[in-house]
This record gives sequence, C-alpha cells and structure tokens, in this order.
Amino acid sequence: MRALYWFREDLRLEDNPALTALCAEADEAVFAFVMPQSNRWSRSPERMGEHRARFLAESLVALDKTLREQGNQLMILQGDPDVTIVKAAQVWSCQAVYSQRCHTHEEEVTAAKVADALPHYTFEGATLVHPEDLPFDVEDLPEIFTRFRKKVEKRGLIVRDIHPVPTIPPPPSELPDEGIEVESPARMSGLPKTTMLFDGGAEAGMKRLRHYFWGTRALSTYKKTRNGMMGWDYSSKFSPWLALGCLSPRSVYHAVLEYEDDVESNESTYWLIFELLWRDYFRFIAMQHSDRIWHKTGLKDAPRNPVTHHPLQWKDWCSGNTKSAYVNANMHELRLTGFMSNRGRQNVASYAIHDMGLDWRACAAWFERWLIDFDPCSNTCNWLYVAGIGNDPRPQRKFDVDWQAERYDPDGVFQRHWNRLGEKFPCNPDSVP
Repeated sequence: MRALYWFREDLRLEDNPALTALCAEADEAVFAFVMPQSNRWSRSPERMGEHRARFLAESLVALDKTLREQGNQLMILQGDPDVTIVKAAQVWSCQAVYSQRCHTHEEEVTAAKVADALPHYTFEGATLVHPEDLPFDVEDLPEIFTRFRKKVEKRGLIVRDIHPVPTIPPPPSELPDEGIEVESPARMSGLPKTTMLFDGGAEAGMKRLRHYFWGTRALSTYKKTRNGMMGWDYSSKFSPWLALGCLSPRSVYHAVLEYEDDVESNESTYWLIFELLWRDYFRFIAMQHSDRIWHKTGLKDAPRNPVTHHPLQWKDWCSGNTKSAYVNANMHELRLTGFMSNRGRQNVASYAIHDMGLDWRACAAWFERWLIDFDPCSNTCNWLYVAGIGNDPRPQRKFDVDWQAERYDPDGVFQRHWNRLGEKFPCNPDSVP
C-alpha cells in the first residue's frame, strides 16, 4: 500500500503512534506538511508571528533532514489543508492518509473533510495520558483540575510506553527529490547575548531536555524556581517543542522517571509531571467542549466581567504602554522573543481583563500571533481560566500586579531589562490591529 503521512502537531519520528501505524502498513509513503495561506488557519501568515514562523521553519528543516537519513523526505505543501492533502494523495496515488489526531475545531473539521474524500486514519499522540486510559469518558471530564488529577492518579498514573523510531517506507520512485524551501524570518538583531533563543526541531528539543535534566540538574529544584522571570533554567522551557510536537509529553515523562532513578525523586520532579497533567487537562477541555471554548462567555452562560475593549487601552496593552511597569516588561519580552514566563502570562492576562476591560478573545489572538509556544488548547483555556469563564472554582482570578512584581521581581531587574529594550525597540501602536 502507498500512503500519505500528514504531519500536523507532531514534527518528530520518535513516539509518534500515527507514524508507527503507517510504517506498519505502507510499502511506500509520502510525507507532507501544509503551510496554510488563509487566515482560517493558525499557521497562516496573518496569525503566526515571526518567532513561531522561524521556529516552525527550523523544525521542518530538521524533520526533513531526519526523514532523509531514513531514506525519504518531507514535502511542503501550500494552501487550505483539507484541499491540499486530498489533492496530494490523489496526485501520488496514495490509498490512505495517516495523521495524529488534533482536538480543536478548525483542525477537526479539516480532518473530517479529508476523511470524506479518502480513508483517513488518525491516532492519539498529543497527550501524556491517552484518552482511552482515563478513568472516565472525556464527556465526563471533572470541572475542576484538582478532581481530574486525583482521579487519574488514584489508581496510579497510566502512561503508555514510548514508540521507537519506526522503519520508514521508501518514497514512490516517481517522487522528485527537490528539497524543501521554507521561508524563515531572520532573528532580531541588537538584543543582549543572554536573550533566550529557541532552536526548532526534535534534536534541539532533546538537547534542551538533556541540559535541563542532566546538564544542570535544575529539575531537582523546578518547583522552587518555576516562577522565575530571568534566565534559561528557572523552568524547563520545553513548551515550544511540545507545542509543535517536536517532543512528546510521554518522552518528557519517561525522562523524568529516568532522572528519578539516576539522580533523585522529590517534589520538584513530580511537579513537572503535574504541569504535564495541566496541559492534558486543557486539551481534554477542548475535546469536551469543541468550539465552545472560543465563545465570548466561554464555558459559562454569561461573562464574569464587564468588557469595554477601548481601542486605546487595547493598543497600550499590546505595545507595553500600560500603567504597570511589570505588565509592560512582560509584553516587551513576548514581542521581542516570542516567550513569556507562566507567571508573566497570568499577570498580563489578569491586568488585561480585570483592570483594562479588554476582550479576552482579542488578547488570546495577540498571544496566538506572538507566542513561540502557542498551543490552541493551552492558550485558550488559560485565558478562559483567568477570565473566570473556564474550569475554575473561583468567580474571579484577579492578580494584584504590583504585589506580584514585588514578590517575583523584588529588585526590579526583570522590569528594567525589558522596559529598556522596549524603549530601544518600540512597538508602533498604529501597527496593532
């Protein structure tokens, strides 16, 4: 059988159940990734900023290199995914399409359209805990994370083994070897040498994991340092590679177990697994509620906070010109690097919603554009959480940003650093949509 593999949120060969399934069935294979040209898709030029675009380009080049080492190659296709994948399968006489299952509305609709045209086999591979191994149906997902965590841990956390890299089928003999061309935005010049720069690809992700675990043993203090603001190693920084599937959550989990055997097991090593469960929980929420997570009132019947969304307030928040130096510093870091700490994200979200009256959906779209680690489930559900219209037992999740700044940046080092750079590389408010 000749089959087409559609890479989506799984830019890796190791621990890729859908890829393993294709390799077990196909004699020849075509491997493809689609770069959308319409703003209907998150990876379109209108919705993907320069940081994520560069990281994606690097990840695709790395994936092509790995496939070539296995005797095949990656094709980069342009257009609407549902149309482009079907056309490619027909052009290369593929009898079926294989892909990792996605869990947000746009991606689900696309997969269904492909399945209407030809056999399309999808497999779970984005979560730590396989949905079939949950002690309940996804439709019965607990409304509060703590209840979810206690239920999945009660009988012992069930995490499946890692799939090794399979033997990759050869390409069709008529498939031209043209190499891939992916536009990769240049890195911003003029930033300090200490600025965090993320390299895309599975190999780079594993290099980061090995550094954080065994190079620095920073995992042993993760719970104590994870709310830091400056530097590389206060937290794992695995999120960009997890978002594009360069790393699988199961690979991280099994690496934690190996670290616990080799080095030590403590509250910090568990806490990284705890955070992976949060990531799972947000994805299961998206599976449970589908496009409801994008509604103005989220998962509730009515909004919890008044929304004025004044255009000047909106531009001030996006460009880092609010009344809060702490919020501004975080927004500058986001725009200049594509990254923002978890502590920063909670604070700027709270300030936008509760202090400025901004529409959470517009703010989430701004994050979608600028975050190098954008994940549609985690990003959206975190905004719902702070807005009080998601899975949160509290009616209000408002942060005192001044108190937060005093606690997490007591000497003002983070604020001075990024606000200085924000002045050096200002955001033109007229460029904010």
